[in-house]
Amino acid sequence: MTAIPIDKLVNESKMTSFHWRVVLLCSLLMIVDGYDMVSYGSVVAVLREDWQLTLIEAGVLGSVALVGMLIGGMVIAPLADRYGRRPIIIASLVASAVASLGCALSVGVITLGISRTIVGISIGALAPNFISLVGEYAPRRSKAFLVCLVAGLYSAGGIMAALLAIVMIPAFGWRSVFLLATAFILLVPVMLKRLPESPEFLSRQPHRRAEFENVVSRIAPQVDSSTVVAVESVGAPKAPIAEIFRHGNAVNTVLIWVVFSMTMLLTYGLNTWLPTLMMSADYPLGSGLFNLVILNVGGLTGAITAGWLADRLGIKKIILSYFVLAALSLTALGFSPNALVLNLLLVVAGATTIGTMAIIHALAVEYYPSLVRSTGVGWAAGVGRIGAISGPVLGGALLGLALPFQQNFLAVAVPGVIAAVAIAFVRMSRSAAGQRHLQDSAGAQTRAAGDAVPAGRD
Repeated sequence: MTAIPIDKLVNESKMTSFHWRVVLLCSLLMIVDGYDMVSYGSVVAVLREDWQLTLIEAGVLGSVALVGMLIGGMVIAPLADRYGRRPIIIASLVASAVASLGCALSVGVITLGISRTIVGISIGALAPNFISLVGEYAPRRSKAFLVCLVAGLYSAGGIMAALLAIVMIPAFGWRSVFLLATAFILLVPVMLKRLPESPEFLSRQPHRRAEFENVVSRIAPQVDSSTVVAVESVGAPKAPIAEIFRHGNAVNTVLIWVVFSMTMLLTYGLNTWLPTLMMSADYPLGSGLFNLVILNVGGLTGAITAGWLADRLGIKKIILSYFVLAALSLTALGFSPNALVLNLLLVVAGATTIGTMAIIHALAVEYYPSLVRSTGVGWAAGVGRIGAISGPVLGGALLGLALPFQQNFLAVAVPGVIAAVAIAFVRMSRSAAGQRHLQDSAGAQTRAAGDAVPAGRD
């Protein structure tokens, strides 16, 4: 019998109810991610007044969760390669719920800061694994769209946080917004029962062959599961970090890092400070929180649209267009438009900042060859967290300058301009040396897959 590599089977499969179950469960996890991260921006204005915090202190509290995300993403998330995605996802979900309870019970800046850091570590470990899980189950023809769909639901969590804050803060206080996040622990038994393990991870575990074949039969019922094998990486580089700078990749790698950093700076900066920024122009708290809702509605719409357009027009063109529109819409917000134009501009700004978060990962996945793809994407996201950490701090510092309302939005638009310039200079076609390296590696992997036999079979 001819051996079928698991990645080839997944890429050529048709969407089934099993595929959609994975997408749905991972979508719920992304909503948890969005709620947990935007919840602080929903309460920061009231928290500052309650605890008499300076803008810098509030900005630092907004950034500690992002520091935690960097730690979780670069230290905890990679453990899934050894222990599987499923246990890391479930453990992170439990930890985020417990840490949210800590936020609700905090008695001062230190306890809230520690709790928010743990929330960030949990989300930093959670998100890369469930997003990867979607990609590992999605057929090739719909992979970009499904990844963008799930990633875009970050905004749905943000919308939930802002809408509930509008109702809950006046009635129950800011602590209730964090307390509600502890309810996400109810998803744990659902994930334990319904969330499958990564097919690629299972394919490398001979003692879990039966579980692997069961997953294969759900992905492609018409295929003999005993013929499906793992894809081994032949000739993998000993120093993958160095590889992302070789073969003509150095300049492009730095430019991609700039794109990630500016995208995350805009996303987390706006989600943290938009209500406060609007209140500085005499908008009421409820109006400022509603602006946050509109921003995230735009983010959700923009993410889904980006995934659909990228398959047809190319990822780079869509990202460049998004950043140009982001800079223009953010600048226009500073001119105090009427309510209709304000909401329209917020939708465009959300679509082209928060929405871009969903597509920049697809940019890195498309650019880096398979042998260094996880390193390229992981380091781009890791460096991007520097922008995410900077966003709330720089936003607080900007508000502390007490600039006119228009100048605040002009300053906020600058990262969009920088990102547009960076993506414009990214070359999606690799150097000739890089192409030969990729082709040679791909050839070795194909020969290995053809020679492979099913684990545990004669």
